[in-house]
Amino acid sequence: MYTADVDIGGTFTDGFFTSGGEARRSKVLTTPHDLTECFLNCLKEGAASFGVPAREFLRQTLVVRLSTTLGTNTLIQRRGPKVGLLVTQSHERDLYGLGEAAVLRLFLPPEMVLGVREEVDAQGESVLAPEPAEVLAAVRQLVNLGARMIAVSFARSWRNPEHERAVRAIVRERYPEHYLRSIPLQLGHEVSPSADDHARANTVVLNAYLHRELAREQGLAHPLLVVHAGGGCARVAKTVAVQTLSSGPAVAISGAAALAHQLGLQRVATADMGGTSLDVALLDGGAPPVARAPRVAGLELAVPMIETESVGAGGGSIARVVNGQLQVGPQSAGSAPGPACYDKGGMEPTVTDANLLLGFLDAERFLGGRMRLNRKRAEAVLARRLARPLGLPVQTVAARVRARINATMAAELAARLRAHGGDPAEFTLFAFGGGGPLHGCAIAELAGLRRVVGFPFGSVFSAFGSSTVDVRHQYWRNLVVPLASASAADRVAAALADLRRQAALDMRGEGFAPGQVSGGTGGSPVPTPLDIHGEGFAPGQVQYGLELVLQTSQGERRRSWPAEGADGGVDLQAVLARLRLELPADAAETVELRALVLDAHVAIPHWLPTAAPTHPYRPKPRETRPVRWATEDDTLDTPLFDLAALEPGAELAGPAIVEAPDTSYAVAPGWQARVDAWGNVVMERG
Repeated sequence: MYTADVDIGGTFTDGFFTSGGEARRSKVLTTPHDLTECFLNCLKEGAASFGVPAREFLRQTLVVRLSTTLGTNTLIQRRGPKVGLLVTQSHERDLYGLGEAAVLRLFLPPEMVLGVREEVDAQGESVLAPEPAEVLAAVRQLVNLGARMIAVSFARSWRNPEHERAVRAIVRERYPEHYLRSIPLQLGHEVSPSADDHARANTVVLNAYLHRELAREQGLAHPLLVVHAGGGCARVAKTVAVQTLSSGPAVAISGAAALAHQLGLQRVATADMGGTSLDVALLDGGAPPVARAPRVAGLELAVPMIETESVGAGGGSIARVVNGQLQVGPQSAGSAPGPACYDKGGMEPTVTDANLLLGFLDAERFLGGRMRLNRKRAEAVLARRLARPLGLPVQTVAARVRARINATMAAELAARLRAHGGDPAEFTLFAFGGGGPLHGCAIAELAGLRRVVGFPFGSVFSAFGSSTVDVRHQYWRNLVVPLASASAADRVAAALADLRRQAALDMRGEGFAPGQVSGGTGGSPVPTPLDIHGEGFAPGQVQYGLELVLQTSQGERRRSWPAEGADGGVDLQAVLARLRLELPADAAETVELRALVLDAHVAIPHWLPTAAPTHPYRPKPRETRPVRWATEDDTLDTPLFDLAALEPGAELAGPAIVEAPDTSYAVAPGWQARVDAWGNVVMERG
């Protein structure tokens, strides 16, 4: 039996595949014209790595999970469609009233925000319903201005979504064909149930902006679980686009947390460098940090996400001369046409082109020799676009491109470390992605870290991280009831029962159905695993967690607990009584139960590497190659090693380059490296 995890990036599509204790990986170029093509190409390579025909491989694959950085790359490079937004009249300016105008206008110019007369009062009662003629006129105006997605986010729709639904009904009745198939409408309350009107509007706008990238993946013929940025995964039908934003980088942090625990490391920084972007995150002694109201591209959103920070810095980042100064990124050459050295029509110099000219990459052994790089083309593009305008030699310009991207990435990491506090030297840098190990030592040294770990599957690390997440659904029900109310427990119980019914339906859709299990509350029915693909896949029971969101005079407070059984396995009267006792006597009467959150998840197969005995020794290099390590220095004859030939315990001194089929580990001068018991390349300064 197999598992398959695929991460679609802006330049490469990565695969991580397991069968029992074995793991394989694949890396193919992303096909932006048809994402299905690169997805299936990646699966075919995974099948071939096990020596199994693709059809047989897919028949025996128990879990297929997809993560992606496409949403992140879309935001970084501003490639989304033009979005229009309908809001409650007189609220148009509110979107630009919190100091975010410059950011939001990148996605939503003021003329694309139109007001509609409607009103829901503070208790959720409909005061003024939207008029069909006004709605249709506003929609026509947005379409005439170029809108290709339309979002609706009315004030207080979290209390009563009736008016947002009315807009959709009005448009469907008038334009059933055109608007449903060509210009979709998205409703704020369906994307996020947040009580923050501003954050909910941000969320639905970005969801509309990203929707096209996700929708292109829905034609896949095989069962698919889409990974969410908050951790966990669900089928496409239960996924909205904004949940996938940064999902590849986010689940990479889940993988990093699992490996940090395995290695006994408490403080870890991550640098995930792909072809288009760099993502950094911090782990400090536990699970990945999850932001309940994350900020993405400067906007506060209302969907939970694992905390990462993205910057336009990757192997495909384009270098330009702007006003006589060298600039690198955030624009990327992507995979089509890609860097000039890919020889696919790229006319712009990139970081990958610079690394090739500096000697960090081998033109004949890129992707294990499956793709040859064109050094002459890279040199010609750097000469024409950079060296001549700057009046410098090509090699010097290439070194400055590498130095500039290193400085950009190190500055991003250093900023996160400063905000977190503590000594950077106490953190270990996990460098992954196709370019992470190639730049890890330079990033660490500039940011003040002394140790870097590169992983044998590091170039497909997001796909590996995807393999560490479980099927997960989260359900939110707005309550708006005083905590002191005599009906509070009944309201919570009724809401919980509704959410449990929905959870049972959704888990059945994922392949889990109701059954009898022991434990819980008197053997109440809870979901148990169904056969998946007829193979009797039974990874574990559905587990539930409950959370109450309270609004107090000091702000929002949350209380959570695990749950079992059909009724949640808790005495709601006792829970609410305990919550009242926790509050000051004069405040209990004013506290409001704002919402109930039900979390449902099922553990599915995970894989971690196993340790092998280590025997310290000094390996002999395969050969040497001149590499220019510093901006102004000459090249150094640098020993080259094949990772596959290094056994656990191998020790070597920088400068050195360790090559694998899908990445290279650059051990800088003044650094030492060793291969640990798990096959990781551990690089330490000094």
